[in-house]
Amino acid sequence: LAKIGLVNDQMLKDFFRYAVVLIFIVAAVLTPPDVISQVLMAAPLLILYGVSIYIAKVFNPAQKEEEEEE
Repeated sequence: LAKIGLVNDQMLKDFFRYAVVLIFIVAAVLTPPDVISQVLMAAPLLILYGVSIYIAKVFNPAQKEEEEEE
């Protein structure tokens, strides 16, 4: 999505608070009623979200064009 310009790293950073809440809600629904299981499921998802921010920063063509124009 970052490569075709639908999202960029700033959008993902701005949405981070909501993503954390959404990730923990999904983890709570998909795991048994145990806090440890919920955290063990949410932690990798949060890490993947952080990686996606980095990937969007590296591969976003719109930002590269803006940097070249300046």
